[in-house]
Amino acid sequence: MKKTLKTIVLMIIVGIILLTLTGCANINYDIKLNADGSGEVSYVMGYSKTFLTSMGVTTSSLENDDSFKEMEDEAKEEGYTVEKYEDDETYGFKATKHVDNIQNEFDLTNSVSTNAQEGQNDKIVYEKNLLKTRYYQDAKLDLTNMGSDDAQEAAMMQSILSQMKITYKITLPFKAQESNATTVSEDGKTLEWKLEAGKVNEIKFDAAQDYTIYAIIGGVALLAIIVVILVAVSKKGKKEEVVQTKENKEEK
Repeated sequence: MKKTLKTIVLMIIVGIILLTLTGCANINYDIKLNADGSGEVSYVMGYSKTFLTSMGVTTSSLENDDSFKEMEDEAKEEGYTVEKYEDDETYGFKATKHVDNIQNEFDLTNSVSTNAQEGQNDKIVYEKNLLKTRYYQDAKLDLTNMGSDDAQEAAMMQSILSQMKITYKITLPFKAQESNATTVSEDGKTLEWKLEAGKVNEIKFDAAQDYTIYAIIGGVALLAIIVVILVAVSKKGKKEEVVQTKENKEEK
């Protein structure tokens, strides 16, 4: 998305005001990557069901709520498929899009960070050659400046942000060798970060599938086969030479 988290939060505040609530929301990014550089980007935005329950608001009463409409419309314009979303924790909407090249078609800075520096590159980097496939990211998501010049508005926004659950999850086609993820799956392929408002959140990971060792093993095996064949041919040649010499002696 092109809107920053600050803009999203302002929209949520409007929705909350419309609902006469002062509560919290959940924002969850989920990226699934393939070995060819393609992937699926999705994000869920919605109200916390725990908070809604505490305020006596049911999800059925929100079925016609349009507080997220502008964000849904923008997501559709950017090629996302948008649908209503509900699970045990969140009620809102989910936007999903397939990308052929994650490095060119998804920019975390524009999607989340509120105070990105010029020239800053927070993208997921994809590299591939004959012997190695690699994904890595070194991002700094600045969520420190979430307010405005108005002290009261800034305080209200920061108060709401402190209650929000913001996560960023990546599922890789192979195990990550390094990461600073909050949680890592047992197989090392799924990394999840819990982002905090009011802080600069660092996201780092490096995952590579290296085929060099297989190339070496294959090369050694091929060399061994060639040596065996040459030895066999050499022995056969010597044997034929001995037989020919013996036949020549018998003829004389």
